[in-house]
Amino acid sequence: MTNDAEFVLAEVNRFRRATPIGRLLLAALSAIQLFLAIPWLFGSSPLFGAETADMHLTRDGALGIIFALSGLSVAWRTRLAFFALPLVFVLMIMQTAFAFIDYFAEHVTSGFEWVHLLSAAIGVGIAIFVRPRGPRSRRQSGMRVVK
Repeated sequence: MTNDAEFVLAEVNRFRRATPIGRLLLAALSAIQLFLAIPWLFGSSPLFGAETADMHLTRDGALGIIFALSGLSVAWRTRLAFFALPLVFVLMIMQTAFAFIDYFAEHVTSGFEWVHLLSAAIGVGIAIFVRPRGPRSRRQSGMRVVK
């Protein structure tokens, strides 16, 4: 890696939260999401008996796998949280929009949509790792020259 890339990763790494409990919780939520999303990708829902359109399940499966892999990657390397947060934010907006569209088109029941709170919990878990830890330093803000 170049010095500039190392500097950016070091700055991102300096502002992350790396608690082992938080990482384990994020990994557990992401593993549950992955467990649920793989059958959805193929249009089946073994754990929920709600009537849901196959296209809705398949879309939720694809989005769920991306949520799960993002959460697992941040739990593995917390410095990736800064880069995963915009992706997860866009996915949450997409999932919410499609949930309303499919609900009003009667492709899904409202009870089934509660499972998407798991994706929101993964998003919040990733956002926690982006938040700076401790008080801000007294160092002057601005760009540093890397030699």
